[in-house]
Amino acid sequence: MKTTYRLPLIQRTRLSLTLVGALVAVLAMSGCSFVQKQTSNAWSVSYEVTVVGEELNRLDAVSYLEAPSRGEDSSSVDAGTVATSNLADDPGKAVWSATAMVTATQDSQVTATPGPGTTASCRILLDGTREIASETAARGEAVTCTATTPEFPTRD
Repeated sequence: MKTTYRLPLIQRTRLSLTLVGALVAVLAMSGCSFVQKQTSNAWSVSYEVTVVGEELNRLDAVSYLEAPSRGEDSSSVDAGTVATSNLADDPGKAVWSATAMVTATQDSQVTATPGPGTTASCRILLDGTREIASETAARGEAVTCTATTPEFPTRD
């Protein structure tokens, strides 16, 4: 005859409650970080590179920072060689732009290399209007704009 040992009912109840409590705590902690990331403040960042000079139709080695999703750190997007668009009001200039999401207080950056004999300038704009960085490079040299996005204003 086989003898089995069973814990008394009170011990089984305590063990079950402890396991359920631990599971709830783990789920709550992981869920809170998920919710926090989904509600983190993020900026709509516009990257602009303007070229003036001999070769206006393209930029090489273009890269910029973008957050994969809200609350995430920015990571580099390698756009490679991109086409520029001529400005209607100034045919001697062309521009390339991209819009990305960047979590508040994280870095934003754009880098591009113009063709020989061409000067490149860059700007970083928050929500398409507020400039937080601008640079102009020497003719034929890569241009880089870098800025840390600000915190969101608090609402009182």
